[in-house]
Amino acid sequence: MIYLLGGPPRVGKSKISNLITARHGISSVSTDSLGAVLENVLDPQTAHGLFAVSKFNELPLADRIDLMVEETRRRIDLQIAECRATWQAVAPFIRREAEEGRDVLVEGVAVLPELVARLGETDYRAVFVGHRGEDHEENIRRSAAEDDHDWMRDASDDYIHAFAVFVQQMSHSIAREAHEHGLAYIEMSELPFDDAVDAVIRSLLGKE
Repeated sequence: MIYLLGGPPRVGKSKISNLITARHGISSVSTDSLGAVLENVLDPQTAHGLFAVSKFNELPLADRIDLMVEETRRRIDLQIAECRATWQAVAPFIRREAEEGRDVLVEGVAVLPELVARLGETDYRAVFVGHRGEDHEENIRRSAAEDDHDWMRDASDDYIHAFAVFVQQMSHSIAREAHEHGLAYIEMSELPFDDAVDAVIRSLLGKE
């Protein structure tokens, strides 16, 4: 069975994936890893979508903050462009693993409802997660502080606030699209984190 876990950045997908691997022995792969393969073989001059977020990250810090807060839809569109480009590697991987009869969890931002809906006859189970709560800014800050290797550990308060705005709005977008395609969406802000994680695992695997 192919298990798919999608959602915006910084909502707990990697932690959930690690728990599923530890508890149930299901191997997992991140769409970031599959996208990195494409980045090493495709030209940034022609594969614009694949490098959309990288180009955004090259902007001056103040411009990135302004864009996430004042033009949030544009920031979401950049993320979606990268997701669609990354899907060029994700979809063939999913189909191959399904053909081979292997159980694998594919998690990452590139798992979007619109893209999952195109998998057709492939046997899969998909769950999307998001965080639309007003406390997500503090969640990001706390999570970064707990991990010495977290790339947002040294981020400014203004940047963390802007990123939380982006995540909240992308969560709204994904929740709507998941509903439109008849796919499961779990709002992480509605439960304590551990309970929300258990709800995701139950929905995805049909067990604790």
